[in-house]
Amino acid sequence: MPPQFILSLDFELHWGVFDHTPLDEKGRKYFLTTRALIPEILKLFRQENICCTWATVGMLFAESREQIRQFFPDKKPLYKNPKLDAYGLFEKNQVGKNEKEDPFHFAPSLIRQILDTPGQELGSHTFSHYYCLEPEADQRSFGQDLAAAQGIANENFDLHLKSLVLPRNQFSDDLTEMIRQAGFSAVRTNPDIWFWKSAATGDEGMTKKFCRLADHYVPLQKTTAFEENGATKANLIEIPASRFFRPYISKFDKYGGQILKINRIKNEMTAAATTGKNYHFWWHPHNLATHPEKNMIALRQIIRHFQILRDKYGMESRGMIAGSS
Repeated sequence: MPPQFILSLDFELHWGVFDHTPLDEKGRKYFLTTRALIPEILKLFRQENICCTWATVGMLFAESREQIRQFFPDKKPLYKNPKLDAYGLFEKNQVGKNEKEDPFHFAPSLIRQILDTPGQELGSHTFSHYYCLEPEADQRSFGQDLAAAQGIANENFDLHLKSLVLPRNQFSDDLTEMIRQAGFSAVRTNPDIWFWKSAATGDEGMTKKFCRLADHYVPLQKTTAFEENGATKANLIEIPASRFFRPYISKFDKYGGQILKINRIKNEMTAAATTGKNYHFWWHPHNLATHPEKNMIALRQIIRHFQILRDKYGMESRGMIAGSS
């Protein structure tokens, strides 16, 4: 099998960061910029024949607030940290009526654009941006959350979602059977490197965070490319992440950090292509909204490098499910 350049995006808008990003003037501008970037990303993918999985929060599929409520699970998560509970936004009346009134919590028009773009797969990022490793999370509420994600995707877009990305990559092996039972075929996992291992939000120590940051610029550990996808005992394909597309941040990147970061990605891609391995690249669409122009330039450079590897080594573009469409 030729080497693969796998792309997956965590499409969540405000649902992914509501615990620390308020929808004040700055926050609204940030997500409106994100929405404007998504058609630009899709145009680039169409032009360059790039496949991608868009792992989408289930609530974004909804046409209205009332429809989200129709898919509420009977058992909701009871996190020890209530700030992580997406349902609290409804109790605080912070979710609007529909996409027109509230473009931060609804996105059916953008989902239609994704589906209309060749090579794109709609996947799931759970229904409520569910945190699997947080204290008090449990398998019953997790299973109902995944069922709600499948249900709303089927009702509004006649989709059966096959790929799953868990919020903040909070994956563990004991979730595989539940994921498979919910109808998923593939899940994104973490690199087999200690500082990328999953943990609850409160257990991510400063040492791990520092190593993750530094590893974007200089290699701290072995390559994150992989030879093939591994199947679990539950017949669920685990596709490890290789590299997060860290957005441009002035204090780190304006004095040469951006060049180091992009070269790091290109070198990893080249190493994967020359050894016949796969490379799984991912980010959130809203990451690019920090500095849209600089981040889109970087993305184009990375895609151009993929094209060089495609022409020279036969590297192929794909989403999490081969032949995404």
